[in-house]
Amino acid sequence: RPINGFTLVELMVTLAILTLLLAIGVPSMQGFLASRQAQAQADTFASALRYARSEALKRSQRVTMCLTTTPDSTTPTCNAAGTNWNTGWLIFVNFNGTNNPGPSNLLLKVQQSIAGSATITGRNGTAPPVDLDFAADGLLTGVNNSSFEITAHSNTTKSCVVLSRQGRIT
Repeated sequence: RPINGFTLVELMVTLAILTLLLAIGVPSMQGFLASRQAQAQADTFASALRYARSEALKRSQRVTMCLTTTPDSTTPTCNAAGTNWNTGWLIFVNFNGTNNPGPSNLLLKVQQSIAGSATITGRNGTAPPVDLDFAADGLLTGVNNSSFEITAHSNTTKSCVVLSRQGRIT
């Protein structure tokens, strides 16, 4: 009579092969996911920079993007002492030049803190600027070229965003 199913030996061989394949594939998958997380955060940050620049051009007004540690507050403020942009940022039309949103400045966007273990700091250990001002013509004012390093998972995976004085973002 015919036998249906698998024998114990066949099942054990299949499990051994599956275990071997998982042992090889899981570490590479973790590296891939960390790389994608760093790239996604870099894309989010670069998009915010592009948005701030385009608003400055559209409104013909100075627009500021600044680091904040209070994105959840009803009145978020810029943090002049911060060094890590993963705590969040604000984008606002800076009518009065005070580098803080408020009643006289129009708040355009609030970015919550970055989820996960990603950090956004200055490249190669340099301190990043805590605010970036785009003039009405879209040029970056007050700072020359700025480089930001987005790091995910214990400094092993990095991505970079470079902002030139002319407002070009790469």
